[in-house]
Amino acid sequence: MFQQLEAFVRETGKVTLTIKMAGEQMSVVVVPCGDSKEAALRQPLVLTATPAELDEGFVQALQSFEGAHRSLTEQVSATTEILQAAEKSQAGKAHKALSKGSKAALPAPASQPDGEDDDAEAADDAGESGDVPAGGAPADPAATAGGDGKTDLFALL
Repeated sequence: MFQQLEAFVRETGKVTLTIKMAGEQMSVVVVPCGDSKEAALRQPLVLTATPAELDEGFVQALQSFEGAHRSLTEQVSATTEILQAAEKSQAGKAHKALSKGSKAALPAPASQPDGEDDDAEAADDAGESGDVPAGGAPADPAATAGGDGKTDLFALL
């Protein structure tokens, strides 16, 4: 039994073993106490059976638990490596974007030919005051609304 525990102890760093009797049943709790921050890697193996049944099945149960624990450890390690690589990549991209952003400015928005900006502002002002805009279209919402009481946006253009 201790030879099988040795591999698990080496893998996790520390294992706490608790044994308790409850009538004829014995409960064995094997708790890995490694340095991992992952809660799933600290989940205990709890077996409750008669001492004879534990003699027959403890080693097999421990090996199965150790295999699942090792697989989970490998998955956590691989995921951590992937996340660290992605973090470095994103930091590099952000640095490049910031260095490019300081060299080239974004293009200015396209402006309309002289006089059209003033007409658009006048149309907005006229729409608020109820006047007729410079283009001659009525600013009255009832004049541009369809029969359903909604404003026809194409008529505003």
